Amino acid sequence: MFSQKSGNKGVSAKEALELSNKYKERANWFTNMPQYNTDSTQYYSSKAIAVLDANEPLHQYKLLELKFNKNKNKYSKFSLNAQDSIYKIEWNNYDKLDNKITENRLLKYGYLVNWANIKLYKGDSEESLDLFEKALRLITKKDVPNVQARALLDKGLYYGLYGLESEKKLSHKYLQQSLKFYKNHYSEYPGEFYMINAELVYYFYSSPKKDSLHYYFNEVKKLLPIYKKPAVHFWYYSMLANYLTIERKFDEARANYLKALVVVENYSFNDHSIHSNILSGLGYIAMEEKKYDEALEYYLKANSLLIELNDNTEQKITVLDNIGSLYEEKGDFKNALKYRKELYEASLAIEKQRNERSLRESELKVDVSNKEKELSQKKNQQLFYLIALGLCIILLVLIYRNVRLKQKSNLKLAAINNELEEKNLLLDKRNAENELLLKEIHHRVKNNLEVVSGLLALQSAQIDDKKTKDAMQESQNRVNSIGIVHQKLYQGKNLGAIEMKEYVLNLSESILDSFGAEGKIHLELAMEKLDLDIDTAVPLGLIINELITNTVKYAFPENQKGTLTIKLERQPENILHLVVSDDGVGKSGVIKGTGFGGQLISLLTNQLNGTMKEENNNGTSVIFDFKLKKSA
Repeated sequence: MFSQKSGNKGVSAKEALELSNKYKERANWFTNMPQYNTDSTQYYSSKAIAVLDANEPLHQYKLLELKFNKNKNKYSKFSLNAQDSIYKIEWNNYDKLDNKITENRLLKYGYLVNWANIKLYKGDSEESLDLFEKALRLITKKDVPNVQARALLDKGLYYGLYGLESEKKLSHKYLQQSLKFYKNHYSEYPGEFYMINAELVYYFYSSPKKDSLHYYFNEVKKLLPIYKKPAVHFWYYSMLANYLTIERKFDEARANYLKALVVVENYSFNDHSIHSNILSGLGYIAMEEKKYDEALEYYLKANSLLIELNDNTEQKITVLDNIGSLYEEKGDFKNALKYRKELYEASLAIEKQRNERSLRESELKVDVSNKEKELSQKKNQQLFYLIALGLCIILLVLIYRNVRLKQKSNLKLAAINNELEEKNLLLDKRNAENELLLKEIHHRVKNNLEVVSGLLALQSAQIDDKKTKDAMQESQNRVNSIGIVHQKLYQGKNLGAIEMKEYVLNLSESILDSFGAEGKIHLELAMEKLDLDIDTAVPLGLIINELITNTVKYAFPENQKGTLTIKLERQPENILHLVVSDDGVGKSGVIKGTGFGGQLISLLTNQLNGTMKEENNNGTSVIFDFKLKKSA
């Protein structure tokens, strides 16, 4: 179908590939010192791609590989949202590659790992985990050792991005496993060897194990003569200088900072964040030596770079803080005040970023890395899962056997029934498909929440501390309150709304039962049937859950009996009015929000555009008014 000659110049497919490889080697040559030049690298990379473009699709894999390596550096300067969109669009080209061909499979693996990292930087943790799992499924036990080692390295780097202590330990485990291969082949794979040791330097940076930190610094150092990437050299010198500064070895630290600065300035890395880090380090040393003018000059340069990079990290906080302090030392209080204000604004921005990330992480239903950690740490849980899996397999075998026996005995009847069923399904499919899908989703969510509740109950049974046990019980009740919503949705006829009277009754009885209080607290529901959407029902259920829990714990001490009344009604102007009251001792304090439950109620009340007040007359009454959206 394709001739061996392609393009206007009559170059054969084989010659085109050889020429492209030469251009690729030339492009790689310009990524090293002393000839490092990004424009030349991009130029020869484009030439390598152009040669193969004329032969597409004869060299489809090679062409996509070249484009991926070129664009990976190009796209890194774009915003995370832009990178994500580009990766999503271009995935269509990679997804078509045949997985039976090893080169295609490994190219798709590398693409998916990069995409997963972008998603994680964006904060889309769940989507990132899905992409990363999809990538790992492309690696098989039959792959050669260097591929297996690369997969372990990527797992170590990926889990390290989370920043949590548990994920750091998991990251360290995989990095050490991959190092077993790369330590014996570091001259063949210097890039991979550098990434592992650099990551391990970060891991031990704040650790008391200084011998380990020195070891991994030296492992990077031995690469420098053979690995001429400028970024590796200025990373090594600047990181070593940072460490020496902490150790207060200022002369050695300054010498290494200056070495790093030479690399940065000679090879035009002025737009890299590490440039500002180097300047900040030199500023700190000068400040410690009371050379305030010199320190201020370095810090002002660092701040200018951070502004150009739009960098709102902890480094900016440190730079602004020290600039303010230096101006105060010099008696320039006007400039000191200016930078203190900038410090305050930057601190607020960083705190907002932290809170947003924390919120995104708390919304994850399943965290693959945590599950892997738990499975490796708890042998008894492993045994439980294996037994459960074995029982499931036995059950499936029995079901399969019974189905096969029934099929053999009713073959003719089954054929007729299947034909009729297919015709009926074709008629009903359009109307029923969405409803079945929604019910299945709610059912699965409910089942998953029951699993979470069961795990909390199992964990609680092993805890002796009463406060911790109570906290576990309260968490279990919160999970159950959400689970009941999804149960009502898939069991009911209206998949878009919850009937609140029955829901509140089931929720209240469940909580009273969990605390063994059904005998001492009489429940009264003063409400008519009321349908609310799930976005309103879930936070409302959590509010009611917290208030009932508070009543059980505090309203009736020493087994005192009493009445709990819940009133819920829709008022004019689309106002939802909720009153939860008891005739107990009248010392709730929920509205102050000092505990986790109170904070949760306050947060959920704001989420529902509501107001809250508390009255203590013959007991406690907590009164809410929520401004509902028209769809609720």
